[in-house]
Amino acid sequence: MPRIWRRCPGLLLPVLLCLLLATPGRLGAEAPQEYQVKGAMVFNMAKYIEWPADAFSGSGAPLMVCSLGRGPFTAALEQYRGKTVLGHPLHVKRVQPGEELGECHLLVVSGVEKRYLAGILDQARRRSLLTVSDQPDFARLGGIIGLVEIEGRVRFEINVRAAQQSRFKISSQLLKLARIVREGD
Repeated sequence: MPRIWRRCPGLLLPVLLCLLLATPGRLGAEAPQEYQVKGAMVFNMAKYIEWPADAFSGSGAPLMVCSLGRGPFTAALEQYRGKTVLGHPLHVKRVQPGEELGECHLLVVSGVEKRYLAGILDQARRRSLLTVSDQPDFARLGGIIGLVEIEGRVRFEINVRAAQQSRFKISSQLLKLARIVREGD
């Protein structure tokens, strides 16, 4: 490992995220590749989130990623099963609309009809779930992190107010890479 990374470990993930975001080519042309990028982004961003103090039952408790909706997002997240995020092994579970989200920590919403989104976000906010989606305007509609395609690359938007309401603290390093949005903008 180069000496700069040992001296400045906080630089490693932002540099890797920048490289990931700079992936060449149009993502719309190949959906599996697009979701591999999105899955990697979700996994890496989770490392830069300070979770509410009561989020986990103890150190080493699993971080449960729940995937709600249709599409290949769940499969893309499966490759991270068992890897650790802030000392918590990652577990992935597909959930159905209306299903209880009690054991979830991070909720990925994809392919859900817009008319159901407000209820899903309200339930997630009451449970302090980190919400992530690639649905259009997700962060503007009250989600915490929205994955968007800009000029053929996956980028992300963060709704800081929604994060604060759900008691999450997002690293300034991650916020520097994001486009900050407000609900209703």
